[in-house]
Amino acid sequence: MAHSPTPTSSIRVARLGGTVAELAAAAISAHTLYHLGGQLDLGSAAWLLPVALDAYAFTALAVGYSLPADHPGQRPVLRNARLAFAISLGCNALDHFLRKAGQLIDSTTRDLLLVAVATLPSLVVERLLNLQSRLVGHGAEQPAAADESAGDTTDRQEAAVGEVDLAHAGAAAGLADRARKARPDWLVIGSQAFPELTSSLGRRPSGREFQAALAAHAKVLAAAGALPAGTKAPSVTSAKRIRAMLESAETPTSAASSSVRPSDDLT
Repeated sequence: MAHSPTPTSSIRVARLGGTVAELAAAAISAHTLYHLGGQLDLGSAAWLLPVALDAYAFTALAVGYSLPADHPGQRPVLRNARLAFAISLGCNALDHFLRKAGQLIDSTTRDLLLVAVATLPSLVVERLLNLQSRLVGHGAEQPAAADESAGDTTDRQEAAVGEVDLAHAGAAAGLADRARKARPDWLVIGSQAFPELTSSLGRRPSGREFQAALAAHAKVLAAAGALPAGTKAPSVTSAKRIRAMLESAETPTSAASSSVRPSDDLT
């Protein structure tokens, strides 16, 4: 059976209640811990003992509140919180025991118990450093995984872009090749048509006559498959320009060295 999500208000109430209870517990045990620190001959610095223990408990409690339940650092935080409360409870119990039954134990045992208490601030610092290292370690794993995932995504995107570019390049090359095949080389065609027409007329052909000769040669080449069907002849102005280029060339027939040779189809 599916459970409904916990209301946010309930979470806030639980956190507020836990914080208030921790503050009350710290206030109640502060004097007791101060008295225990006094038995270590710390003087006015005896207040540092309850400060160290309560700061440890508050830190673990605050971090536990801020982490989600499924966070990998939640378990170490809870262990540190339980340890902080256990240390505070044990110190309170020890102070009461030394007050009420201090005469029943020998001085050596009493001194050993107080030495154990004196080591607690160092233990608190070590536990806080351990907690910090765990949190930082778990915090660094997620960005690393995110960076790796982002890197994989970027590689896939770059590969996809590369494939698209190759496809576009291939398509562009194909289009360019088809365009070259579809575009007649009128200078080559005219190099054959112009001498024939000049010889036939016995004079320099006009622009319209040369245009008609180019159209006739293009029709023959299209029938032979050397040009696309329906290739149109150039305009009169273009025909005149081609005629001028052929007339200005020293060896007009040298321009007919391409793969399209109309003379082969016209002989």
